Amino acid sequence: MSKIYFSLQEANEMVYKIKDKIEKIEQLKDELELLDNTKIEFEEEKVENYLLEIEINRNFHEKSLELYTVLGDLIKQGCIVRDFEDIEIDFYSKLENKDIVFCWELGQEKIMHWHYPGEDRKRKREIKEVEKKYFEKLREFK
Repeated sequence: MSKIYFSLQEANEMVYKIKDKIEKIEQLKDELELLDNTKIEFEEEKVENYLLEIEINRNFHEKSLELYTVLGDLIKQGCIVRDFEDIEIDFYSKLENKDIVFCWELGQEKIMHWHYPGEDRKRKREIKEVEKKYFEKLREFK
């Protein structure tokens, strides 16, 4: 599967479209953490106790499968989940015929930063730079 490229407007529209999936990821992360931290100690060796432990493990794996299914759906739509804990999503784009990546973080209304692929994400740049170059390009066409 090849990369899917977005304009800034398309990427911001996609952010709006995927919010329900992001909320689902957050919910599943919380449920998985709870299940993972559930420790059961049995005083007696009873079949019911072992069945309960199996049920908790089954539930954990079902939630994991659901989580990775949602992540796969996002990737198929062109959304690259870079930071799973804090939810940071990247969208490929082009700027002056070079690949760039728009960055969206949970809690932001729209995309605020960008960087070059492979570049340390701590070096994010303000999206204003991209907007300025887009407007300059538009003026060239007039």
